[in-house]
Amino acid sequence: MKRPTHDTIKDRIRAGLVRVVARRGIGATSVGAVAKEAGVSAGTIYLHFEGKTDLLQKVYLQIKSEFHAIMVAAKVETDSKAMIHRMWRDMFAYATAHPFDFLFIEYAGAAQVLTDDQAAHVADFQIEIAAMLQRAVDDRTLAPLPVTVITTLLVAPAMHLARKSALNGQPIDPSQLELTFQRVWISIANTQPL
Repeated sequence: MKRPTHDTIKDRIRAGLVRVVARRGIGATSVGAVAKEAGVSAGTIYLHFEGKTDLLQKVYLQIKSEFHAIMVAAKVETDSKAMIHRMWRDMFAYATAHPFDFLFIEYAGAAQVLTDDQAAHVADFQIEIAAMLQRAVDDRTLAPLPVTVITTLLVAPAMHLARKSALNGQPIDPSQLELTFQRVWISIANTQPL
């Protein structure tokens, strides 16, 4: 039998961590629980990470970077509504394919597991996405709302549907997704005449 590669082991540890965190929360997560979920020994985790904090930080940054890359890919859209709709679809495609990862970034973000330098790096991600939304406010596609409000209106339904999908083991219904987008769009679109 072939030995698993370094990358395969790290992928198993990552998957184990995000599942444990999604089910138990950050505080109840231990290296032992992650090892058991990943099907490796705790010693194997310590070969790749310094401990629980290092594990949480590195996996959070990896997932957040992947998610960020998916979201900013919509920047190429010249029409702001098309850009936001693509961001929405891409966010849900990610949440559907990786519901535990999506929940993990919410939980780890709320627990503030990052160092100050790591948090500054993640803040740059948020600034770039906020600029995309501000572009849509500036061109009057979106209502003149604070970008933080627009972000909340866009992300809150995604978090709810991802949580439901992850915890119930059911995929997100595409028709519910589109209906939700249409209702969210009503709340953020600029209805004033140009």
